Amino acid sequence: MRVLIFGASGLLGRAVMRAFADSHVTGTSFRRQRPGLIRVDATSRDTVWHALEQARPDVVVNCVGERHARVRAEEPARAHELNVSVAQFIAEATLAYGARLLHVSSDYVFDGIAPPYRPDSWCRPLGFYGRLKLLAEDTVRAVHPEVVILRLPVLYGPVEYAAESDITAIAQEVSSGRPVELDDACIRYPTHVDDAAQVCRRLATAQIQGRLVGTVHHWSAEHGFTNYQMGLLIARHFGFPPGHIKAGLEDLAGGDHPVDPRLDCSDLRTALGWRTEDDRTFANEVPHVVASWVRTTCT
Repeated sequence: MRVLIFGASGLLGRAVMRAFADSHVTGTSFRRQRPGLIRVDATSRDTVWHALEQARPDVVVNCVGERHARVRAEEPARAHELNVSVAQFIAEATLAYGARLLHVSSDYVFDGIAPPYRPDSWCRPLGFYGRLKLLAEDTVRAVHPEVVILRLPVLYGPVEYAAESDITAIAQEVSSGRPVELDDACIRYPTHVDDAAQVCRRLATAQIQGRLVGTVHHWSAEHGFTNYQMGLLIARHFGFPPGHIKAGLEDLAGGDHPVDPRLDCSDLRTALGWRTEDDRTFANEVPHVVASWVRTTCT
């Protein structure tokens, strides 16, 4: 299986590269160059087409996206370009070269009012980010009808800088000892990036076999936490007094965060033969993921 991964230098992209390590895999990056990846500006239609022409993949995985609030607020056109235009270019090129396409989306396409959400549930994003992700879904589906769309929640795992994952950023905040207020209204379902990457691999394999094409799928950990609850869990594990951590309503007050966007993953679990007991749990995994960042902060 020949695989081309756009956005291979990001948190999910790196994990997907690892998941396909025994395949003929090509990864792309632009700003964060590293050995083994080819430099591709995915905002350029010609460059995307050239990457497909060179790699000749069986499956393309699109992990490109802009989720950071600062970029969305200060550079909305850039955020649109990275989330929607890039998705369109990749879908067009993938279809032209006869490859399968796996497009990664978000649980923020839902309003969080009536969970759990099935893949065919009505989408009603509350904020700009969710609207971009839904527009990207609609765009790639219009271009490449056999695209497989995978919606994921917030991810955590080995990061290269603290803000690369919201969970690592929370760990740095709570371990600083400074007063911090974390939202205690909006529930999130932190999922280990390596689990998400393995699901990507299994979906790609299914696509090659002619299964699960033209469908939307959900993947998520089972247990939900608010940011405040995650902060307390991290503080308690590392023995930090939690008195400086306050519960707030910041995400809820902003109006663009779904209160509970829990994804119903039962169909995909059945299709992949993935048992719930095979999942990593946040409580067990997050201490290992954030440990080095906590120690750095405390020194």
